[in-house]
Amino acid sequence: MREGKPNQHSQNNIETELSRDLGLTSALAIGIGTMIAAGIFTLSGLAIRNVGSAAVISFLLAAVVATFTALTYCEFVSIYPRTGEGYLYARKTFSPPLAYFVGWALFLGYASSCAFYIASLSSYFNEFIWHSPVEGMFGVVMLIGLTLLNIKGTKESGKFQIVVTAAKVLLLIWFIFGGLSFVNIDEVMDRFSTDIVQIGSTAALVFITFFGFSAIAASAGEVKDPVKNIPRAIFISMGVVTFLYTLVVLVVLFAGLTEYTEASMGEAAKKFLGYIGGYVIIAGAIFSMISASNASIMAGSRVMLSMSKLGHMPKEIGLINSRTRTPIVAVLLVGGAILVFALILPLEDLSYFANTVLLLALILVNLALIVHRRKYPDIHRPFKVPLVPLLPILGILANLYLIWQIFQHPLPLILALGTLILGVLGFVAWKGAQSEVEALPGLASHIAHSQGKGTMEKSRFRILVPISNPYNVENLMQLAISIAKAKNGEIWLLRVVTVPEQLPPTSFDEEVVEKESPLLRKARKIADKEGIPTHALIRVGHNIAKAILETANDRYCDLIILGWKGFSTNKEKILGTVTDDVVNLARTDIILAKIVDEQPIKKILLPTAGGEHAQCAEQYAMAMLKGSKGTLTVCQVALPGSDETRSIENLKAAKERLQSPEEVKIESKLIKSDSISKGIGNESKNYDAVMVGAAGKSIYPQIMFGNIPEEIARNTNRTVIVVKHYHPVKALLGRVVGE
Repeated sequence: MREGKPNQHSQNNIETELSRDLGLTSALAIGIGTMIAAGIFTLSGLAIRNVGSAAVISFLLAAVVATFTALTYCEFVSIYPRTGEGYLYARKTFSPPLAYFVGWALFLGYASSCAFYIASLSSYFNEFIWHSPVEGMFGVVMLIGLTLLNIKGTKESGKFQIVVTAAKVLLLIWFIFGGLSFVNIDEVMDRFSTDIVQIGSTAALVFITFFGFSAIAASAGEVKDPVKNIPRAIFISMGVVTFLYTLVVLVVLFAGLTEYTEASMGEAAKKFLGYIGGYVIIAGAIFSMISASNASIMAGSRVMLSMSKLGHMPKEIGLINSRTRTPIVAVLLVGGAILVFALILPLEDLSYFANTVLLLALILVNLALIVHRRKYPDIHRPFKVPLVPLLPILGILANLYLIWQIFQHPLPLILALGTLILGVLGFVAWKGAQSEVEALPGLASHIAHSQGKGTMEKSRFRILVPISNPYNVENLMQLAISIAKAKNGEIWLLRVVTVPEQLPPTSFDEEVVEKESPLLRKARKIADKEGIPTHALIRVGHNIAKAILETANDRYCDLIILGWKGFSTNKEKILGTVTDDVVNLARTDIILAKIVDEQPIKKILLPTAGGEHAQCAEQYAMAMLKGSKGTLTVCQVALPGSDETRSIENLKAAKERLQSPEEVKIESKLIKSDSISKGIGNESKNYDAVMVGAAGKSIYPQIMFGNIPEEIARNTNRTVIVVKHYHPVKALLGRVVGE
């Protein structure tokens, strides 16, 4: 297709990107700020309540489990140093539904984690500062403030994160030094629980405290030199936090409190450091929860941003404001989800809920590393995890162990699984309702020229023929005409003119349109000779496939006929860039035609196994041959050792199914060969064309239009026609499962 000339009066429509404003210090602040938060200030007391001094083991166990996945994150971020973290890695490895599940789980995890911090913030404020008549009021106020801060810009929220994180680390060190003199090693052993199950359950409770490494990776799109800085930030932050957590648990243990609750660390601070010192630590705890909430909002919104960019959320969610350079809609949605979680779940249930969804996501991220190594063995990996697949498998098993411990708390577990299922069902419903053209980039195309006498009757069979190659116009038209005659249909012709994405589709020169018109007139003249109604359109747009799909949808087309060269030069595409998109998204039947000469098609060889695509191909073959009184030979290839009796029965069923009119002669043939494509290719020498139905058992375009049609097209000098039948339910599955 041809490009139009830029219009001098058009507006620039360049997409705004995130800014890389965060250095190593900011990345460390995100990680440490997320980890040193409500987890240690509220869960330290609850952990001691459960297992005494063995709470140290629970925290260390959670740290070890997190380390396995942190290694996986380091390798992935060195390959894909962009925003999106675990979801992005899954998207690059798995099929879309599984990748969406990871993204949705991470979104829920960040939202519920932040809700846990917000609830803890309200709890500390009510316990030590001022007892509000509305218990969660302070947390809600801070949530609104942090949401607005993240809307304002990454640079501002990053600076805020550094200041608050540095302050709370210093306060935490002061608290540790104030209580170390009270630690008695002998008493540590006396108060050490040997309940292994309870220690594991407590590790599952406190796992949330180590999830800050994921928040670092989530901001990879805004970190300077992410390949170097993010692995450093992950391991430094986890090392620092694990060391501090161990000391904090020991100090709180020997505070001599009568009971251990979520406010135990605040009570211990008042005992060790005096009334004023204690309140300084309490203030530090509150600021810690604020900074963790800030980091979680930032990370959660970046996951949603990545999902939007990669087609798993509406594109409006990922729009980046040109002034603030932040995804405002994503930030607001994360803030709203946090508010809902904070209002409906109590503190401890929030922790278990968050840990459930996060652990499930991390299991899949670890699995993704194993699959990714096998799928892309030659890709450059600046950071490489040793002992793969052993370490990722250990990470999966460790995460499964923690999830097993959460089974002791059925309510948050059921709620977590329920929200995950609802999210997946919502994704399927959204994809099902989504227009096929919405799945492709670029603005809607603009109709620059229209000519002809085609009707808009929905009841009439309508064929769309996009024209890109002037040399195969006559061949495609003859194919379309033969089908239109048999079905009493009409033909819609389409020529697409592309303009740069910086220009709107209304930006084109009339000279370009005039240059395209003769080709359409030529095509219409061919149809007029045969008495077939035609209508021709010239559309201007950014994306050729999008313009084709828009036309098929607007004009109620039943069939799209595309010219095909018979192979793709891009190994990541099956049929070619435009053809792939049309085949995967069109809600019509598709015919791909590699036409090698202009001779009339009177003899067609049609391999069939009785699948829906093959049966559709049979009907189109009959339509093509009706006017020429040709011959249709249905065939099957019998491979060595195959059941020939079954093949003969399939051929007999095909002949009975066709019920040929007198104009078309139906024959059948069993071809013996050691290769399907080779057998068909050799036999095709006796025919004008080979017609192939897509694989009937697959919803993947890679399989439907995979090796066999391409091998046939490459290895024969005959016309090759590939047919895909549109099935609404399978098409829905294709949109959900297909790339």
